[in-house]
Amino acid sequence: MMRSAIPHLIFSLLYVAGVTWWGPQYMSTRKPVSGLRPYMMAYNAFQVVFSAYMFIEGGLSGWFNTYSWLCQPCDYSNDPQAIRMMHIGFWYHFSKYIDFMDTVFFVMNKKNQHISLLHMAHHGLMPISTWYGIRYHPGGHNTFFGFLNAFVHTVMYLYYLLAAMGPHMRPFLWWKKYLTTLQMAQFTAVFIHAMIPTMKECDVPPALIGWVGSIAVLFTVLFADFYIKEYKKKNINQVKIKTDKDAGYSSPNHCAVDQKSMTTTTTTTT
Repeated sequence: MMRSAIPHLIFSLLYVAGVTWWGPQYMSTRKPVSGLRPYMMAYNAFQVVFSAYMFIEGGLSGWFNTYSWLCQPCDYSNDPQAIRMMHIGFWYHFSKYIDFMDTVFFVMNKKNQHISLLHMAHHGLMPISTWYGIRYHPGGHNTFFGFLNAFVHTVMYLYYLLAAMGPHMRPFLWWKKYLTTLQMAQFTAVFIHAMIPTMKECDVPPALIGWVGSIAVLFTVLFADFYIKEYKKKNINQVKIKTDKDAGYSSPNHCAVDQKSMTTTTTTTT
């Protein structure tokens, strides 16, 4: 299955079609699926543990010890350390299919507004991107992307786990805004790291540098757009509420809309 990109491309296309058309069409005449909370909690708890495992294993396979942070050529040998990094690279690739469940839960809950361009671009592109890395460059400089992303996913799914526990956890979710900032910082760091071989002699294929750099720029731009729209809109709503209160204005419909807009929503994943 790792020999060809075709199966991974097909899976990604089926995913996109399923969560943007088939799934919403099926759910359009049905109520949101009830009783999902325990399953969402179990899923997010698994993702926290699995992501933490990939981060730690990626570090022990190279980034915590033998790897150079400035230039790490790919090791295609049968050295145990190289094989270890290749194995964790495969599991990181596999995890991108598990991540599809993020969107499946959105569809089952009829939260289609969360299936944004950012969400679809990330989940649709990552399987083929990680396949390319593990198939042709299994180790070395490009694994920094997965190593750092596994750490961010550990934090991100911890947030989702707390959010899935119910409204009583809302006071502990004040750091949602900083989670989005962390995700933007992640891709900025990935881009800078990917570009280092262009400024010094380092045996990293130009095609790999270009691909990782392009993905990092794309996700940084999409996350920045999400951040501006999400928090600028929230600030405008908060100012509007304050202005209306100062003016002595009260409308049940207006308050309902504003209160809804200020409730915690799920951050787009990556």
